[in-house]
Amino acid sequence: MHFPITKKRTRGPGTPFPPTLLFVLGLLFAWWLHASIPFEIIAAPSFGPWVLAVGAVALAAGAAVFWWGMSTFARARTGILLQRPASRLVTYGPYRWSRNPMYVGFVAMYLGLAILMNSVWPIALLPAVIVALELIVITREERYLRTIFGALYDEYCRRVNRWI
Repeated sequence: MHFPITKKRTRGPGTPFPPTLLFVLGLLFAWWLHASIPFEIIAAPSFGPWVLAVGAVALAAGAAVFWWGMSTFARARTGILLQRPASRLVTYGPYRWSRNPMYVGFVAMYLGLAILMNSVWPIALLPAVIVALELIVITREERYLRTIFGALYDEYCRRVNRWI
């Protein structure tokens, strides 16, 4: 189910930069740390195909959740990019279980890549990436949605968790 916009806005919540950049920067910094100070999840001789499979499954599952969230927004014809206005409050598909399924998907992809890299550094940096995402992006999105949808958004927040 989705609800049409209640107040007319010409812009979305906007952010200083795309949320995906936070994950990319976290991974790049972790990669640099791992190259400088290797910190493996599993010692090299024990790192086998089963570990690669776990990383690949996490990466694929995260990508699937991300694309499910994107396609749900596209079907609802509401703003996907943060610079675009929201035309509807989407509460179906993956949005029944998470207010941010695309970010949940990014976290799963990030963890999958950390496993494939066999590096603890991305996992150690993930809390900082999530805090930055919350402060820079999610807070702004939620304030925008509350302004646009008011009580409908408040009710949605009571029913559905931010993450999972």
